[in-house]
Amino acid sequence: MLLIENHIGRIEISDTYLRELTEQTVLQCFGVAGFAEVRLTDMLFSGRFSPVEVTAEQNQIGISLHVRVMYGVNIPAVVNSLMHKVEFVVEEAVRVPVSRVRVYVDEIVEP
Repeated sequence: MLLIENHIGRIEISDTYLRELTEQTVLQCFGVAGFAEVRLTDMLFSGRFSPVEVTAEQNQIGISLHVRVMYGVNIPAVVNSLMHKVEFVVEEAVRVPVSRVRVYVDEIVEP
């Protein structure tokens, strides 16, 4: 949970809201076929339970994405576009800086 305090009061932004906002933004990007499935080995060894991980610490947000992209697209261009769009949308929505957006391409799928 992200907590912002100022002279006006206190604002709490839930991790669920940040994750769902990020998910909707990712699904609207060109070349993204969806999210990668979370496997049992991911849960056991890396502690990853969702393809979208959002961490809020010291008034900054960190985002990690595990996606599937479509075959035939320019993967670096899709990843770069995805990083910039997610950063822009989240910063505009909550007015908190995004410190990092990490994109992991787990699969390439045919259309």
